[in-house]
Amino acid sequence: MLVMIRHRRVAQREPRNAPHGRSFCAIALALSCASSAAASPAPSRSARLADEFRAGVEVLAADSMEGRGLTTAGILRAANWKRELRSRGLKPAFENSYRQPFDIKTGVVPLSGNHLEGVPDPAWVPLGFSSAGAFSGEIAFLGYGIDAPPLAFSELDGADLHGKVALMLRYEPQEKDSSSRFDGKKPSRWSALRYKVHRARERGAAAIVFVTGPLQDEGKDRIPVLRNDGPESPAGIPVIQVKTSVAQGWLHAAGIDLKRFQDDVDRDLKPRSNASTGIRVSGRVALRAIYAKTENLAGLIPGRGALKNEYVVVGAHYDHLGYGGDHSMRPNEHAIHNGADDNASGTVAAMMIGEELSRSLQDAKDRRGILIALFSGEEVGLAGSSYFVQHPPVPIGRVAAMINLDMVGRLREDRLVALGSDTAPQWKDLIARASTAAGLHVTSKGDGYGPSDQTSFYAARVPVLHLFTGAHGQYHSPDDKPATVNPEGAAKVVAFAVSLGQDLSTATPRPQYVRASAEPTMGGDSRGYGAYLGTIPDYSAMEASEGGVLLADVRPGGPADLAGIRGKDRIVEMAGTRVENLYDMTYALQDHRPAETIDVVVIRDGRRVALRATLAERGVQSAPGAGQTSAGSVPAHAVGAEPHAGLAAADPAIKAGRPFEHAMETERHLSDLRQLTFGGENAEAYWNPDGRKLIFQATPRGARCDQEYVLDLESGDVKMVSTGKGRTTCGYFDYPEGKRIVFSSTHAARDSCPPPPDRSHGYVWAIYDSYDIYEAWPDGSGLTPLVRSPGYDAEATWCHRGGKFVFTSTRDGDLDLYVRDDAGKVKRMTDTPGYDGGAFFSPDCSEIVWRASRPRGAELEEYRKLLAKGLIRPRWLEIFVMKADGTGARQLTKNGAANFCPTFHSDGKRILYSSNAGAADPREFDLWMVDKRGGDPERITLAPGFDGFPHMSPDGRWLVWASNRADPGSHETNLFIARWVE
Repeated sequence: MLVMIRHRRVAQREPRNAPHGRSFCAIALALSCASSAAASPAPSRSARLADEFRAGVEVLAADSMEGRGLTTAGILRAANWKRELRSRGLKPAFENSYRQPFDIKTGVVPLSGNHLEGVPDPAWVPLGFSSAGAFSGEIAFLGYGIDAPPLAFSELDGADLHGKVALMLRYEPQEKDSSSRFDGKKPSRWSALRYKVHRARERGAAAIVFVTGPLQDEGKDRIPVLRNDGPESPAGIPVIQVKTSVAQGWLHAAGIDLKRFQDDVDRDLKPRSNASTGIRVSGRVALRAIYAKTENLAGLIPGRGALKNEYVVVGAHYDHLGYGGDHSMRPNEHAIHNGADDNASGTVAAMMIGEELSRSLQDAKDRRGILIALFSGEEVGLAGSSYFVQHPPVPIGRVAAMINLDMVGRLREDRLVALGSDTAPQWKDLIARASTAAGLHVTSKGDGYGPSDQTSFYAARVPVLHLFTGAHGQYHSPDDKPATVNPEGAAKVVAFAVSLGQDLSTATPRPQYVRASAEPTMGGDSRGYGAYLGTIPDYSAMEASEGGVLLADVRPGGPADLAGIRGKDRIVEMAGTRVENLYDMTYALQDHRPAETIDVVVIRDGRRVALRATLAERGVQSAPGAGQTSAGSVPAHAVGAEPHAGLAAADPAIKAGRPFEHAMETERHLSDLRQLTFGGENAEAYWNPDGRKLIFQATPRGARCDQEYVLDLESGDVKMVSTGKGRTTCGYFDYPEGKRIVFSSTHAARDSCPPPPDRSHGYVWAIYDSYDIYEAWPDGSGLTPLVRSPGYDAEATWCHRGGKFVFTSTRDGDLDLYVRDDAGKVKRMTDTPGYDGGAFFSPDCSEIVWRASRPRGAELEEYRKLLAKGLIRPRWLEIFVMKADGTGARQLTKNGAANFCPTFHSDGKRILYSSNAGAADPREFDLWMVDKRGGDPERITLAPGFDGFPHMSPDGRWLVWASNRADPGSHETNLFIARWVE
């Protein structure tokens, strides 16, 4: 699967070049053994397919294949699958050959003529995305080179860079400060090297010089090796890096101490750029692109009769990441990335489908030809499939449909995803028949664009379908090994595709291409604006030398389409910013808000055409359990394609629990509803940072007190993580790592449950003085007191950027909010008489939302008397919002109802909460949503009974809450999860 372009600190080494053995007997032997070992007695078809799939993946994803990286010998071994094409009875697709060789850019190498005045060659290096050329000018020292208006930090403000050489530190300030505006513990998007170059280049810089500051270099005085940067276009100006000692020498002459500079900026986060150092530098960068020779493979089942001149392509990519690198989820780990699911699974499945179709279509009088195509270069931008479409073995107009198999080895609960069903009206019936034949539950959706090879065909107006069994935690890591695939599930996918292929080969008329429309799905950095244009890049043109971004198409009805932008346009400027490459385009979108109208300049038929586009708002990025993208990452497909991570069936959340059969169509924001718990009292479920687990409190049937539990959404396992003693409440994961949990417990006071409150005179809550806040590892071990004071300490929730949490306490005599930072410093946030509690930070931690009562007169006296007894009576609670420093408090709801558990929507603009507002029965609670600025709330749930404690997954795709909708007449409350729909 095509990776997202990631910004990480990577210590990258060249892959090992193992001796290249031309023999490929291992695969043929493994597959033949898989068939013959079970030949007597004859196995069932599904068992035979499962055995064959297992054997093929074990060979193709073996360590000897070196991860099938483009610069490894393993990719050459993998290319010997052409022998499999022949052995399965397929004819050569490329005249008399199964091979389609092509070259792909893998990086650059220096040429003679590289020069930096006064600096020896070992002390500097061009970076892999540098453009070639000479430069000369005064050094403008820009600090970290960060221009981040949303964080009120810009080192480029007022800097005149025209004709100057911009010197910048790598990384960003306050890197180890968890309370920093820059997150501290992970890089923000503003630290990405390409983004820094983009911002300085647009202010006129003639060249960029990077340096690792003394705080990060730690006296090693090293520079990175010139590493490959893949096929992406260069930056448009020379970009180099010098040793720390070189930059220190330049800056010393200008009166700047680089170590002191870093210390000062870390201390107060104030820009200290010096655009006029008086120091001049000149040099030249000379680079040459290097290419790897690789090849697509394809075999043909010839057509027959009236349909013999039409074709169906069944494709899969066989390359992977080799030894890792930037595209890995663990980029600093130099290890074989076996790629069992991505995409040995699709490669083996495609071969098996070819053989099955060859047999099953033998007697078909009229049939289309079947091309089994295995692509190389998918992981670096759909290179192989793009080349195949541009140099097809048959006229591309005669290709009736394309089926792409990418990551089909992890089938769960017989649920398969078929992307691209909107590309032809015939897909619906074809999928229905094939799913029945294979015994699969198929979710079909979407247009034909996405980060895999079907995109190349859909851009050529071919109806496509992409089969996919789901994302997982081993994606793009060394852990994607053969033992993790599901051969029995893959056998069902093969059976599904064979059934589909049979219909496609013989059905008339052929599928009719539809230019489908789809909503935006990729989100930007949570602190950028992530505006949406609706364009589809032409990945085959990523290494083009003329600059800009060539478009394959635009999404119908999207901002680009409405602005008059077309496929085959080359975008060269956006909002006055030059666009040299896909990075520049993505950064331009991240720097602008939805609803802004910007100028877009394209090259069309050799002419510059100026257009105006009004940007739209993106959806959220990924679903629970999908591999998450770092804040500094820039998606290669962020300007239009739909990522695999956005698929409902890809999520561990879909694995957990069971489908709830009584979903209400009128609950329009909720889809794919599932019940997670079954019996007892279950509530207050909150997500961990990667969306894979929930912590919640529960009183199982027969028990007396709530304890804390963690639910693994992928496996469905539930584990008690509290002591089993006393009573607990309000569990939460620490953020952003999720390596610890916090919850409140009374176990230190006594092992038994504290007595329940006396409710003979009305409903009351108990405020147990014995509640203290504890932290532990996620499995419950290592329990340690975190907050202990006389009185009630509970309701702790973390800032999602880390460094602090908010909680409720009676330490000062009333129920008020407090914030505690990592250093243990506690600050009181509220002091108005009455109850303040249930607080949550906004996603960017700039605001706090909470519930509060503000009794007056006799009601205040009653409140104080009850509180002295450790009780409160929540007749009414209203929702309040304030800034994270405690200022600017304002009341959001004013309905006189019991409004509680307010949490922020992942967009940070809206607030979800539970309320009995307008209900005839005060026990009837529903979920509501309101803009944080106020206005009329929107009702989310309409089921009878109780719905409360809403919490949205960090990526905004899923909502979890507590409800008794499964049995409204009972006293049992269970957890439910649903996909959020805007």
